[in-house]
Amino acid sequence: MNKARTTKYNVGDEVSYAQGSGMLYGEVIRIIDAGESGAVEVEFEDGRKEVKKVRDAALNLLRRASGKSEEEERHSDRQKLRDPELEKVMRSEQRRRW
Repeated sequence: MNKARTTKYNVGDEVSYAQGSGMLYGEVIRIIDAGESGAVEVEFEDGRKEVKKVRDAALNLLRRASGKSEEEERHSDRQKLRDPELEKVMRSEQRRRW
């Protein structure tokens, strides 16, 4: 059986937390323990601070402090697709502008 990967959070990451009454949005302000059994302290938009387990399914990473999304980070090991025809047109457009 495949286990879901646990997200590694960093200080400054934007997160969301799903509750029965709606979504809460906040920022990771402290990492309590690293790894699967770890926890993070989150400061929500309303000023409330709570400690949440990293493995909590309701806790989701929205954006890294660096600006990358979770999806971009997940696919960072992939190579970008190249289209030689498109690159040729882009180069010719750049030459025209100057």
